[in-house]
Amino acid sequence: MKDKIIETAESLRDNMILSTQELVRIPSVEAEAAGEYPYGVEVYKALAKAVEISENMGFKTKNIDNQAAHVEMGEGEEILALLCHVDVVPEGSGWTYPPYAAEVHDNKIFGRGTIDDKGPAVAALYAMKIVKDLNIKLNKRVRLILGTNEESGMVSLNYYFKKEKMPELAFSPDATFPAIHAEKGILDLKFSANLKEENKEGLKLEKIEGGNAANMVPDYAEAVLSGINKEELEKLLEKIDYEEADLNLEAVEDEFKISYNGISAHGSLPEDGKNAISYLIKILSELPFAKTKVREFLNFYSSKIGIEYDGASIGCKDQDDVPTALTFNTGVMKGDQNKVEFIVNIRYPVKSKAEKVVSDIRNNLDSDLINVEILNDVEPLYAAKNDPFIQKLMTAYQEFTGDKSGPIAIGGGTYARLVDKGVAFGPLFPGQPELAHQKDEFIEIDDLVRSAAIYAKAIIDIAGVKDNE
Repeated sequence: MKDKIIETAESLRDNMILSTQELVRIPSVEAEAAGEYPYGVEVYKALAKAVEISENMGFKTKNIDNQAAHVEMGEGEEILALLCHVDVVPEGSGWTYPPYAAEVHDNKIFGRGTIDDKGPAVAALYAMKIVKDLNIKLNKRVRLILGTNEESGMVSLNYYFKKEKMPELAFSPDATFPAIHAEKGILDLKFSANLKEENKEGLKLEKIEGGNAANMVPDYAEAVLSGINKEELEKLLEKIDYEEADLNLEAVEDEFKISYNGISAHGSLPEDGKNAISYLIKILSELPFAKTKVREFLNFYSSKIGIEYDGASIGCKDQDDVPTALTFNTGVMKGDQNKVEFIVNIRYPVKSKAEKVVSDIRNNLDSDLINVEILNDVEPLYAAKNDPFIQKLMTAYQEFTGDKSGPIAIGGGTYARLVDKGVAFGPLFPGQPELAHQKDEFIEIDDLVRSAAIYAKAIIDIAGVKDNE
């Protein structure tokens, strides 16, 4: 069976490339609701294109109020679901190739969504096509379910499950191989500080902003300063330790814009990036601002958050025996002379709770200066490594890779945690760089094809009719 799967997958290679390109060329970043399009027109276009591709391959499809859609094959009462999404995070900056051109270079397709999650969605769809072309009889319905706002709350899939049956089993091709038996909890917190006080002479912070999404390490941040001349500002900056190549100073009439260029990364892996907001504030905290509350805020951020990514100084550092450790990422900030707000994306240990994280943080805050509120909490996912469902996924993976390593835990969050029994499974192979939410995101074409083969084998092993049935 392995050889037949590989042969069929290879015969579909060019079609997989084209389908991935068609989806990646749609800039499906969530936008304001527009009429019948709950997450904006571009997200809808991506969903419609995925449905069109699926129907052209001969599959039954169903669109659920433009919130989600499914592609179905097989028969039976039980459902095996493959959970993917067609929305993407903003592209950020500094790309080598255009983020929505889906160009092919060095056997890689480049573009936002190639690895998260349009490429994997294509691999899942073509896995179903492989099973179909091999005339495998199924005793379960197999559904590729396509969500539309996974990157910003997963509301669309919850909506879908209010209208459609919950699958008995599900895997989400939206992480790494091998099978993921545990996902950390995901907590978004909004911090706010009231900076309003009587104007004073001297250096003022007119504006500060940075970041595109809570679950991205921001690669750019800027602040606008007034009440100082260029010579004075340059002398102050000379006394501060920072990477000069990362900072840019620009005069704008009587004000100065200071911008910092960091390195983007997925919010679950802040150690892989360089947080532009945090590094900019590190510099600003050493400048003599006239406003007392501005100084207090900058001192708070610099001392309690700084450039750490484990939450140690703010009191929420934590780790369990799974093992999973807490990560802390400031993803978005916006403020002016009167108020500043920023959103922090926290991935907390599988055996912890959001309530503990928030309590630990509040115990380390000056409540007169900083307010914290919970925006979103998605509880952790955990399944035993020896669960039969996980073992079948592992067998399919091992057959095509020879890798005998066991199931793993991750900080990323997938649709798997929204179903009764689900896990994440691929598409990133061990040792490959994590490029989700980063510039120059790509998927290796060979890996796209190999993932489709692995998913096809998993479908056959889980939903295929055995010879003696």
